[in-house]
Amino acid sequence: MPNAPHHDDHPDVSAANARAGLVLFFVYLAAYAGFMGLAAFAPQAMGTPVLAGVNLAITYGMGLIVGALVVAAIYMWICGRNARGSLARGPRAPRAEVSARGARRPQGEAGR
Repeated sequence: MPNAPHHDDHPDVSAANARAGLVLFFVYLAAYAGFMGLAAFAPQAMGTPVLAGVNLAITYGMGLIVGALVVAAIYMWICGRNARGSLARGPRAPRAEVSARGARRPQGEAGR
């Protein structure tokens, strides 16, 4: 579809999606770092049965896999919400740029 809007047409949506992605990445990274920390510094704890006789390593590992799917679903929901919000607000006027002398001009006229 030649007239379909591209994600670059809405830099505010792309920026919001990138911020959400970074936040979710660091949330998952903390969970993974906890797993790696336990494996490195308390390996005996990883062998402890915690859920129906299954040890902590397997339980935590499966939790990380499920957690990755949950984080991906949350990210998709956030991106959809951001896109719907952008469509509801409609197209934005181009931002004005400030020249070296402080005069404001439309974004497309920066080189003049």
